[in-house]
Amino acid sequence: MPSHITKFLATLCLVAIHLGLTACDRSGDQPDDQPSWRESMQRFEERLDETFGELTWTAQDAEPLVGVFLPADDTPQAARAIPSKWRPLLDELPAPRRLILLVHGLDEPGDIWADLAPAIVEAGHSVARFEYPNDQRVHDSAALMLEHLRTARAAGVEEVVIVAHSMGGLVSFDALTRTDGYAGDPSGPGPFPRVTRFIAVGTPWEGSPWAPLRAAAEIREQVMRWLMEESWDLRPVLNYRKDGSGQAGQDLTPGSALITELAGRPWPAGLPLTVLAGQIARPDDDNFQQLEDSKLLRQVLGQEQLDALLADLRRASEELGDGVVSAQSALARPTEDAHIFEVNHRALIRRSPVDWLTGQDPAGPPGIPIILERIAEDSDEDAENP
Repeated sequence: MPSHITKFLATLCLVAIHLGLTACDRSGDQPDDQPSWRESMQRFEERLDETFGELTWTAQDAEPLVGVFLPADDTPQAARAIPSKWRPLLDELPAPRRLILLVHGLDEPGDIWADLAPAIVEAGHSVARFEYPNDQRVHDSAALMLEHLRTARAAGVEEVVIVAHSMGGLVSFDALTRTDGYAGDPSGPGPFPRVTRFIAVGTPWEGSPWAPLRAAAEIREQVMRWLMEESWDLRPVLNYRKDGSGQAGQDLTPGSALITELAGRPWPAGLPLTVLAGQIARPDDDNFQQLEDSKLLRQVLGQEQLDALLADLRRASEELGDGVVSAQSALARPTEDAHIFEVNHRALIRRSPVDWLTGQDPAGPPGIPIILERIAEDSDEDAENP
């Protein structure tokens, strides 16, 4: 049996064990003191350690990747590799003078750049990815970003184009506007490289209503990272405890202190902003009419409940956006360079053979050509004005 199928089956077993243990925990005599899902997962890990204690693990308990990383070589194949195959920026000195810096979002399993990064390399640009514990406070992640941008500048990086997906846009914006960072000056004051463009892909400037509901996304992130690795070490699946404690999900909740604070900061003067947003195709009136005419639904729900259901569905379809971030939230920062496509949150820049949401452009991720075009424009301007 192919190893990836075996891994998939093993993952299903792990999830089943987890659900069973959670159910056992919840069947106790203290219904008012239910364990949180993280406590349940911790108990699951402890029991898994007891069960498989005699096994020899193939790798140590891995720490989350942190820092700026470059592909292992200058080929598109290397840029398509999983995060652990990239090398730290400081392994290559002097560093590239100009970097296209990719900043991922919340609970990202690591493959969001698998289509864009090779395209950037094929176009003749140097690409790097900023990795950070994406479940911690946005302010903490921005502080880490600033720390590594200082290191990049000292290593020879003079200019950066930021391409940020989802929450990565908030992390980058915080770094560019906080007083201990760029303080709103993208020209690279003090120890930082100058930032010549900001490309925000599905960034929730006004937050996302899905952010607090993130347990499934956390499990997905860790399982996907494990499936992409060559090692059979299960411990990375359980690394959620080292990836923050859910504070980022709290930060991304609409109306949170973080969202309110960032909304009050002006955009950095002179910094071009490109926005890419998704809008899954909304159901047309015929879809709603079919539900409204359904005798079965009317018998099961009653007319009043059916009317309420239809009202909720219509409202949800208006707010759906890319399935994670509403179009209103993604377009909240004013710019003349905004683009909206009928695709979901990841399909803006990532082609995936399996997607839980509809809305994937068969021609490929529609955001990639625009990103490449903006990078090329900036490169031409840089050549004309060295």
